[in-house]
Amino acid sequence: MKEIDCIESSVVKVAMETVLRILEKWGCDQQQVQAVLKLPENYSDLDFEQVSFSREQVERVSYILNIHASLSTLFSNPENVYGFMNMVNINKPFNGTRPIDFICNSETEKFKILFVHINQLIKR
Repeated sequence: MKEIDCIESSVVKVAMETVLRILEKWGCDQQQVQAVLKLPENYSDLDFEQVSFSREQVERVSYILNIHASLSTLFSNPENVYGFMNMVNINKPFNGTRPIDFICNSETEKFKILFVHINQLIKR
């Protein structure tokens, strides 16, 4: 995965704004966005260029961008690209949960597991 320079605030700002749009299109509510990105309740009021994000937050942003890119490669229709994360999935590693629930309130390792899972589907 490409390393994002955490010091470059304009890069992080653009990435964060893009990820917020992706999460909205995935159908995430405010609590899910907060959990996935480890943001405070008032995140919509933040000036992302003035915020110092942790490495974990930047890593999560990177995973979401890459997961979205992989979903766009895997599926040709927007309903699946944006709906996949909220669809109940009986396959491992989800075991009857939704992928968005799999990564909410979880370790960043779950993002990697989800990313690898989607990429394995592409290779089939």
